[in-house]
Amino acid sequence: MKRSFFARAAGAALLLCSLPYATVWADELVGIDSDPLLVTARNPQDPLYANAGANLRTGVGSIFVEFNGIPVGGFICTASAISPRHILTAAHCVLESGDSVRRIRFVLSAGQPSPLLLDAVGFTVHPDYEFFLPFLGAFAHGDVAVIELAVDLPAGVETYELYTGSDEFGQTARHYGHGRSGTGNKGATGPADFFYGRTGLNRYEQVLEPFLGTGIEDQLLHDFDSGGRKHNAMEWWFTSRFACHPENPNNPPQAQDGQCTTFKDGSYPDFKGFGNLETGVAPGDSGGPSFIDGKIAGVHSFGFTHFCEGVTNGTDFTCGLDSSYGEMSGDTRVSYYAGWIAGAVGNPAERPIPELPPLAAPVEPATAPAAAATNARAREFMSNTVSGTMRARF
Repeated sequence: MKRSFFARAAGAALLLCSLPYATVWADELVGIDSDPLLVTARNPQDPLYANAGANLRTGVGSIFVEFNGIPVGGFICTASAISPRHILTAAHCVLESGDSVRRIRFVLSAGQPSPLLLDAVGFTVHPDYEFFLPFLGAFAHGDVAVIELAVDLPAGVETYELYTGSDEFGQTARHYGHGRSGTGNKGATGPADFFYGRTGLNRYEQVLEPFLGTGIEDQLLHDFDSGGRKHNAMEWWFTSRFACHPENPNNPPQAQDGQCTTFKDGSYPDFKGFGNLETGVAPGDSGGPSFIDGKIAGVHSFGFTHFCEGVTNGTDFTCGLDSSYGEMSGDTRVSYYAGWIAGAVGNPAERPIPELPPLAAPVEPATAPAAAATNARAREFMSNTVSGTMRARF
């Protein structure tokens, strides 16, 4: 299917393309700089965005995923606890074409006196993801996985219920992630962090199904609003006066190729976001949760934007898929897969991970999100795992 937009997986950040936030990733030296965190409306170091205080979620952390075919380093994603032994993340975080997982570690630091590193013994991936991946790429359905830990979570670490209602649209959702950081006017310019998670607000407004035409409404869409109408991507994509050259008339208008233009005629609600609390998803946030009423409603999966060439009145602030204002993100819809997730929790992991020696000494506690402190913690963490390259999934 031809498209006039890019996308990527949510373990990383969004660009002008169509890939999952974890299927496409950014290469960065994690011993020097880790990758990803939520992109925020203003300074990402502001405590307003910290996984702390009134917004503390002790069961949300990062995961470090190593593959056998990658001798040095691995990937960073985000995950959340759904039972004392299980965490929820994106399928694209734990799958690598032609390769197998060597080790997964769940890193918890929010609300802890010192970071906790917990090994996994296996994981289960929804079968739809591998089935649809060859055809839909980053937009593949079923981008969700359940990871089984070797031991129970320590007392005091929260576990979260799944949101099972079908009324996600129009509700305020609180998002969490350990991915790349930055501000809306520049995109994901900062590194990710194993030990410092960020949070912010967004609103689910649509599903991806009109773009794909699959009849499967399992992917919730949200956009990164600047507070003004110019960068309101949702209104841009879904206005009734979107027009493209009918090169492929069987596709919905949003997916047609050609010279596109749009007119914001008021036919779509002009929601401009949550101001300074607005947040967008970036690389490394893949697998991270969004909460509605304290329950997990979405799992960060992919991001996309439109091509700048041949587009009139587009919304992307930077004209590139980098998690800036005017871009779109998609989450796996937890209510759609709640039954499958519960079944994965209640049964042994389908893909076991070979037993590895226990981690040596625990790392020192995270104290500040400053770059120097982040780099020092990343070096220490990597020295207890595998030194080398870390990549963020999106």
